[in-house]
Amino acid sequence: MEYNYGNLIKVERMRRNMKQSVLARGICSISYLSKIENNQTSPSEEVLELIFDRLSLDVPLYFDLSEQVEKIKEEIRELLKEAVLSRNEKDKLKKVEKFISNPVVNQSKELYITLMITLARFGMMPDGDTRYVTEIGWIEDQLGEEDKLRYMLMKSLYLFQSPDRVEAMELLEELSEKLPKSHLPEWEMADMRYIMGGLYYKSTDYLQAIENVRFALGYFQEHFYAERIIECHLIIGLGFKRRKRYTEALTHYEKATKVASATDLKNYNGMLYNNMGDIYFLIGDQEKALKYFLESIDYKIEVKSKLYSVMSLIEVNSERGNAAGVIEWLSKGYELMEDREDLEEFTYHFKVYDHCYREYNQLNLLNSLKRAVKYFEVSDEFYTNKYALWLARELRENGKYKLSTEYYEKSIAIMSRWD
Repeated sequence: MEYNYGNLIKVERMRRNMKQSVLARGICSISYLSKIENNQTSPSEEVLELIFDRLSLDVPLYFDLSEQVEKIKEEIRELLKEAVLSRNEKDKLKKVEKFISNPVVNQSKELYITLMITLARFGMMPDGDTRYVTEIGWIEDQLGEEDKLRYMLMKSLYLFQSPDRVEAMELLEELSEKLPKSHLPEWEMADMRYIMGGLYYKSTDYLQAIENVRFALGYFQEHFYAERIIECHLIIGLGFKRRKRYTEALTHYEKATKVASATDLKNYNGMLYNNMGDIYFLIGDQEKALKYFLESIDYKIEVKSKLYSVMSLIEVNSERGNAAGVIEWLSKGYELMEDREDLEEFTYHFKVYDHCYREYNQLNLLNSLKRAVKYFEVSDEFYTNKYALWLARELRENGKYKLSTEYYEKSIAIMSRWD
């Protein structure tokens, strides 16, 4: 068994934001501590006891606990598998966290890294603690080949949430090359390809998104993990929608609704009906679009989710020339938002329609469209394109041809990427 003392010391020291000189003082030299942390030497029990005492760590020293390593590793990995496939994250996370103070985990390098990677994966789930991704980066040089792939995906996902996505995309491309040659378990490969598909979708590479999620869908269908099947159909449908292959998108949404109806997962109907309404809206069937949007809002519970349906209802009423309908849903939208600060995106949407329908003012409309384009440029190409086109038309009608051309070009650049 390869001992883990170096990794444990380094991570705990960095968690405490403690310099090597502070930890080493009166115990050993800084260079010797550095060798310990990088697993380049096996220190004496006396040195380790002094270091652990300074870090307030209770760790068994050089006792052979190797017979327990494989059993505990299997338990940790199985808990992650169940959480990932069943979407029962919170319950499983509590069980995984119990291993943090396990003496065998702290002693074994293999187990310690397994636990850190597992906690990092939980950290990438909704409301998860992302600090473990950072902490794995401190001991990245100690990772084996498969754990490097796992870390690469989590780091890419983590970086994707920042404004600068260049490194995230580079990691994703590297992972796409290496993953097919790996020997990861099938369930994990499916989960990773699903996440990769989601990231490719966010980066507007819809073909790669569809291909990766299709791979995941195959595994989830074979083992009938209903929730994961629905999620896959949703992303594939969104990918086809962005590629303007509306019939194929609708087919995937319909397959997802059948799975939801056959199980107790009807909570997905709000999202599914909203997306089906989008398709009918795009192909010009406004009656069906309105029907699905109205049905979607009845299934939704969270305010943000309801607001997406409200936004769709505003758009379909606008398309039908129903100003009263637009104003009615704008009022409901503002009522739902109240004073919440985490719903900023809807403020930009609603202001555009406010100045167009409720209190028409051309200058205010132009300004609200400009602000919307600037805001959505960072995160949403669909609405950047929509508002850029709208703004270009308004500017042209006002004789501002040069500025109008700039926004038309912005829209053309986005649509060329979609094609």
